[in-house]
Amino acid sequence: MYKQGDIIAVHYPLTDKPAKTKLRPAIVVSNELSNQMDNDILVCPITTKMRDSVFSYLLNDFDLLQPLLPGSEIRCNKIMTIRVWEKQIVGKISELTPQALLNVLELVKKVF
Repeated sequence: MYKQGDIIAVHYPLTDKPAKTKLRPAIVVSNELSNQMDNDILVCPITTKMRDSVFSYLLNDFDLLQPLLPGSEIRCNKIMTIRVWEKQIVGKISELTPQALLNVLELVKKVF
């Protein structure tokens, strides 16, 4: 089971073309209790297209257990539900450090 702070590779649907997907990393933002209740997890996409938004979190190597592409950011206002048992998820590729996870969750809270 995936846990909060895991970075997973996901076939992420495009918002303007839901039938199409793009393989990209995403961060699990839902907590373990929520993840255990059903087969859904909440994720935010990670992209290399910098938007400089108030809801973007720029990732640095020290934020991650395994580095990603330089210049990656988490889009904390693009939260999506994904079924764990579907083939959307390829697997875990990294994990946020505890401090980076707290920073990301604060940005997610600001969305609401």
